[in-house]
Amino acid sequence: MKKNNFQFLLLLSLLSISIWSCEKEDQETVEIPVEDENVVARINEKFFGNQYDQLEIEGWTNYKTRGRGGFQYQSHYSNPSYANITVYNTGEERRTWLITPKLDVRNAEDKTISFDTRQEYDAGVVFKVMVSPDYDGEAAPEEYTWEELKVTISEDGKTGYGSWVNSGKVDLASYGNVSVAFYYEGDERVVSGGYSIDNFIFNDDGKEEPVDPSDYYKNAEGLEGYELKSALASITTTGHEWIDYGDLWTLYHTSDDKYQKSEIIWDMYSDIPDPNNPTVPDGVQPGEYEYQITIDQCGQSGSGEGHCYNREHVIPQSWFDKKSPMVADAHHIVPVDAYVNTMRSNNPFGIVGNASWTSINGSKLGSGTAESGYTGKVFEPIDEYKGDFARMYLYMATRYESQIGSWVNNGQAGTVLDGSSNKVYQDWYLKLMLEWHNADPVSDKEIDRNEQIFELQRNRNPFIDHPEYANMIWGDVVQ
Repeated sequence: MKKNNFQFLLLLSLLSISIWSCEKEDQETVEIPVEDENVVARINEKFFGNQYDQLEIEGWTNYKTRGRGGFQYQSHYSNPSYANITVYNTGEERRTWLITPKLDVRNAEDKTISFDTRQEYDAGVVFKVMVSPDYDGEAAPEEYTWEELKVTISEDGKTGYGSWVNSGKVDLASYGNVSVAFYYEGDERVVSGGYSIDNFIFNDDGKEEPVDPSDYYKNAEGLEGYELKSALASITTTGHEWIDYGDLWTLYHTSDDKYQKSEIIWDMYSDIPDPNNPTVPDGVQPGEYEYQITIDQCGQSGSGEGHCYNREHVIPQSWFDKKSPMVADAHHIVPVDAYVNTMRSNNPFGIVGNASWTSINGSKLGSGTAESGYTGKVFEPIDEYKGDFARMYLYMATRYESQIGSWVNNGQAGTVLDGSSNKVYQDWYLKLMLEWHNADPVSDKEIDRNEQIFELQRNRNPFIDHPEYANMIWGDVVQ
């Protein structure tokens, strides 16, 4: 009996051990991946900035290991801005890294990157594209693990500026979440030359998420005065994508399309409104001429009106020293008759008392009136478009709140700017802009233009969307 009991207990123990072992074998070790913090879902970086400034982009690292500087903003010919690194002089050596934020490759729909490069007077520089899974910016880049990517780069710039070459889609799926680095090393013994980079794209198809107009101005709700203006400055700056100056020609096909057929440009310096229906363009008024969008572009003024159209900076370029992004901000750059543009020159808008020249559509150049507060030379557009131009000036005062006060000593800027960041304009000019804004209400033309610019540039003119903002900000400043 005891023997049988012992055998039974032994059998039961063995069975329990067997079952326990089976359960252990059935168990699987599941590794839960640690989610990276501070990863970015997508990038579409065009490297817009002021020429020769050191490159600064939120989340990116511009790290100088050796030498006098890192990557900088540069421009050349038709490309207004890109990232560049070059050794110009003998006795100079540079070792520099330009590193992206960590890319969320694991969760990306498109796990590729692409970018453009250009080789420039290359006498033997080292230029590599690498990835790192552990780079976090806490130490020098050399302290981390890097693996070089095999990519297509420009190689035809040994004796001059090479061609811009696109890398094609570089697949990062096998690397996981990584940072991408452009590494440059120039030899101090020779004038080594350099490389430029542009249009870095990760997981971006160019399509923007739709913006609910009611949400765009949410952070301005309940504010007034200069607090409202500062809120609008933040709103119009956030999301503003700097565009190329050349992009304006394409934009005008939709933003300044007179008859909605992508044929005739809407030129406020040549348009002659129907006196019975001034807001609807007809093109049939006596003396009126029109330009075809595609074939009548030009850069020069021609011999007189009706020759061609070009791009007019409503706030002259000399006032902001031709710097970006103002130089290509579509909200204040309009297509106009090139000759009239030249006649206007850099003169401020104003009320002409004695006209020295009058355009075919009635725009005037001449001395201002004492009643307006300024008797110097001014340019006066026709009444139909005075509000359009005024709202452009109010936009510039707001979008560039942090900069515009410093423009006062540039060119003729001091004729209208007062050097401040809040009031911005001198009394006579602010009063005039508000008068024009109030007398000439927002038109369908402006609304359509604002929408088209938003599609490309991703910011809006708040004084078109909310005309009441102008008086809420400046209404009590100038009586």
